Amino acid sequence: MNTENQKAYVLHTRNYRESSQLVDLFSLDFGRLRAVAKGNRGKRKSGGHQLQAFSPLSLSWRGKGDLKNLTAVETVGNPPSLQGEKLYIGLYLNELLVRLLPEYAPHTRLFECYAELVVQLGIHYDAEPLLRRFELLLLEEMGYGFDLTHEIIENRPITATEYYHFSPDQGFIRIDSISEGSKESGFQGKCLLAMAADNYQSTEVRRCAKRLLRIALHAQLGERPLLSRQLFRKTLIK
Repeated sequence: MNTENQKAYVLHTRNYRESSQLVDLFSLDFGRLRAVAKGNRGKRKSGGHQLQAFSPLSLSWRGKGDLKNLTAVETVGNPPSLQGEKLYIGLYLNELLVRLLPEYAPHTRLFECYAELVVQLGIHYDAEPLLRRFELLLLEEMGYGFDLTHEIIENRPITATEYYHFSPDQGFIRIDSISEGSKESGFQGKCLLAMAADNYQSTEVRRCAKRLLRIALHAQLGERPLLSRQLFRKTLIK
């Protein structure tokens, strides 16, 4: 299969054999895939300097098997300058896509959201709402999205004053007997409704969204920790 001028982003690269690279890509029409950039290491003429994360690319490849061979690399836009927390957020996004997306499954809406998010990370100081929106869309695209406005029992509307237990496989269940322990482990309805309305102005809503989405993503990631998260923690300690 020969593919020409495909919009794509590099998610991860690693050395392969003596002078090549294995490249994990996220493409518009083919989703996530892996390709070989032959003779790419240390050779600017081969396009190695262009295979950078977060840079919008136009790629061509060929090959019949799952592992393709890159034949052309062209940068089609200016990559954002991501530093500090923004860089770690970008690395986190890339690791989520590599870990969670199946190969050769198109996710056009997710690709467009990713492309916009990468641009916005380079512009906006407040990146947290952008991140939460992407995480919600990723779960939805994978088939693990959940309704933030209704609980699973009798499809009852979520009420702002109630607290809810979250099951990654099912959704939200109202906690009928409120104790201090259940309040701490549950999610208040007003925060869930704010998330549904895409309103992350409140610190309380942000904390709720972060905890909720960590639980939801952990259910799909399994026990193997995210390297990007570990790297960010080590940087904070320093």
